[in-house]
Amino acid sequence: MPGDEVHHKIHLNPDNINNPDITLNWNNLELLCMSCHSVHHMTKHSSTMPGYSFNENGDLTYTPPIKKH
Repeated sequence: MPGDEVHHKIHLNPDNINNPDITLNWNNLELLCMSCHSVHHMTKHSSTMPGYSFNENGDLTYTPPIKKH
């Protein structure tokens, strides 16, 4: 089975990162090519949390949200 990256069907988050039933369970893992893995995450999930973005150098930066009056 060709592939480049392991994808977690149940996405990792701070609440489940230490749970081996999520992180290491074969039923929660699938091997995807790099392109498919990127498409999956970019279409279903934002690559950053609200207020965060990548700058022109590829560094993660925080920009506070603008409050509407």
